[in-house]
Amino acid sequence: MESLLSKSIQGLASISADYSHIDDACLMFRLDPDLSRHFRELELVRSSVEGMLCYLHTKGTVEIGFNSDHYTVTEPTLVVAPQGTLIHFESPDWADVDAYMLVLSPDFMQDINISFSAISGEAFINNPSHMVVLRDRELPLLMRYFKLIHTVMSDNFNSQLNRHMVSNIMAAFFYQTVALLYKRLELVDPSRPGTNRNNYVHEFLKLVHLYYTKERSVNFYASKLFISPKYLSLLVKEATGRSAARWIDCFVISEAKNLLRFSGKNIQQVAYALNFSNQSSFGKYFKHLTGMSPTEYQKS
Repeated sequence: MESLLSKSIQGLASISADYSHIDDACLMFRLDPDLSRHFRELELVRSSVEGMLCYLHTKGTVEIGFNSDHYTVTEPTLVVAPQGTLIHFESPDWADVDAYMLVLSPDFMQDINISFSAISGEAFINNPSHMVVLRDRELPLLMRYFKLIHTVMSDNFNSQLNRHMVSNIMAAFFYQTVALLYKRLELVDPSRPGTNRNNYVHEFLKLVHLYYTKERSVNFYASKLFISPKYLSLLVKEATGRSAARWIDCFVISEAKNLLRFSGKNIQQVAYALNFSNQSSFGKYFKHLTGMSPTEYQKS
């Protein structure tokens, strides 16, 4: 299957009047009434996301299939579809739809510097659908991010500089989205079914915050919670859509990238800071998860 990004570029470059991109790394377009009638022609109606897709819905009604789940979106809503998501859009009246799409390639995602160690997992646990219905002042706030990215990508003076600017704006956008999710925590009913199970997930993520630079084994965290690794993995996967091992890896890789880029430490020092036995084992771990060696990442 072709990537969603390549399909978008092929279709939208000649159709959308409100379109911007940086090479084949990232693109944005407005799905306004004029473009909506071409939507099915773009083969974006049913696609597998490669990289990440952010869909900001401002008007109209859209039916969104998100993996095996289906949602009817009528209010201003942000949808964030990570890599591998099967996403499907339908509408009873595309001419009434107004929305923005931002699509990032897998390579571009590697450029975004996000510290998972600064983020609690509760927001993700209580919002596993990756959808946020926006309140009154939140839509204009997110629109400013989208418009700033669009402005930067529309300037063709220096695409490499633009890429760095957009990657940093996207990091801020990610943190802003997490802040919106935090604000929804006050609406969570502590007595709802499944909360006790989610307590294990909350505690797991807190423990990962504390120990990820020393411990990468699911067994370690399960023993701290007095449950089996298999049960912990099941609970975390059900609550967040991401396995326990994957959460640990996200924390470790995020910190590794920060150290490699910004700490001034060499690769061996980074390996030891993250409790790898040697530089070689760290290098294999890093390349397996990112597709490049620590040296290649430092030079990129």
